Amino acid sequence: MTEEEGPQPFSLSFRDGGYLHVEWAEGHTVTEQDARSLMDRVAQLSPSVRPPMLVHLNNMVSLSRPALQAFATELKVSALAIVGLTAVDRAITTFFTAVHEPNYPTQYFESSAAAVQWLLSPPGLSGPSGQ
Repeated sequence: MTEEEGPQPFSLSFRDGGYLHVEWAEGHTVTEQDARSLMDRVAQLSPSVRPPMLVHLNNMVSLSRPALQAFATELKVSALAIVGLTAVDRAITTFFTAVHEPNYPTQYFESSAAAVQWLLSPPGLSGPSGQ
């Protein structure tokens, strides 16, 4: 991130186990520009591999339609675990998966531990989405 870009509404890092971890700012509304900034950072951190990603929504208010579409079609991840605690978090995830049909497995969780377990399990061996 350069000084001209200013602070981002998310933090992004690699975690033990080889997955990306995203924390959105509390109560944020994600724009297409935010989505593209996140995808640019993913490309910088992992230019040749599509790692799994865990995302904490943190009482996200909403995502713009262009942001949802960009995430569904352009985000370079192998799987996406979305962690949230509110009905809005669940609704955002349900809308994203049903309407935008991301090209990678996507699952909603209420706990980070369950999300990490799902992300790091071999495909086909993990059970239904969890709490």
